[in-house]
Amino acid sequence: MSAALRRVHIYTPRLGVGGGELSLLRLGEGLARLGLEVVFVLHELTPMAEEPRPGIGIACLRTAGTLASMRALAAHLRQHRPQVLLSAFPHSNVAAVVARAMAGKAVRQATRLVLSEHAPLSHQVRHMGGWRYRAMPWLMPLAYTRADAVVAVSQGVAADLSHMSGARVQPQVIYNPVLPADLAQRQAAAAPHPWLAGAQFEVVMSVSRLAPEKDIPTLMRAFAQVAAQRPKARLLLLGEGPQRASLQALVAELGLQGRCELVGAVSNPFAWLARANVFALASRFEGFGNVLVEAMACGAAVVSTDCPVGPAEILQSGKLGALVAVGDVPAMAQAMAQALQQGPVPQARGHSEQFTEARCAQAYEALFSTLL
Repeated sequence: MSAALRRVHIYTPRLGVGGGELSLLRLGEGLARLGLEVVFVLHELTPMAEEPRPGIGIACLRTAGTLASMRALAAHLRQHRPQVLLSAFPHSNVAAVVARAMAGKAVRQATRLVLSEHAPLSHQVRHMGGWRYRAMPWLMPLAYTRADAVVAVSQGVAADLSHMSGARVQPQVIYNPVLPADLAQRQAAAAPHPWLAGAQFEVVMSVSRLAPEKDIPTLMRAFAQVAAQRPKARLLLLGEGPQRASLQALVAELGLQGRCELVGAVSNPFAWLARANVFALASRFEGFGNVLVEAMACGAAVVSTDCPVGPAEILQSGKLGALVAVGDVPAMAQAMAQALQQGPVPQARGHSEQFTEARCAQAYEALFSTLL
């Protein structure tokens, strides 16, 4: 490790169970294990942020939103002068650029700014709505070119950023730190659900935010077709989000009571995935698809939509798991039934080992050191 690199601050609004936030947290833990001083700079404290973590500090800006955070972040940078500020997600990235500029010349000289993007921005603009996303095609080229480096979590995200910026932004690809250092212990922990005790059931599992971009209704409708042919099949949906009520209603509409359960958020999904037969992802778009790697590492067979971007990259164009068209219920049903019958692709687990916390932290440490 470079002796010159000591202090890294990571800016994100909050720490929660979202894939991007968990990736940042694992990266922070990996950098701390390399001996760096790591501080998360947050808008607000959450239960996850308040959990003690060796080598990780927390600084709370106590602001209500991204616009309000810029002045507070600028003050934080003037006070602490980290050698590197790493930001993530579109609006936080723009805020970080503005805040460093507001902090003054001394901060601009002392602190290198690295922006990271975890999803294809063009698809977020298309699907998320709201003026903040509609403004990003104009803000992104102006802001991202003022950073010292831009990181994309997949080749697809990198290509999307380059295209949207007219090739003015050329990101470096560093894959997410999907697999934590204590993976074996997490897999061996308890997963308290009766469907996961023994081999009585064929369990299909999905782990995602209950939100429109994850297209969970397609997954549920596909599973209903599988369940009609396989009496032992069960569906567990892990995660929380704004669609919980409508998805619960869909359980009843599809007649899946007792066959499909919305579990809610769990603190250790690895323990659950290690006991699943099939993992299924029905997303309309992804930035990478961390949970596909998690499922592969836990030994589950994988079925995913061939959505932009990430799944085809992870699954090697279908060699390591089934890829189906977005929104195609019959194809998803057929792929899930086949995966239940055949089990996981033997090479998938070994392939997942390249996406570890240690490898990701070393790649970021090398990037930060070159910027200094």
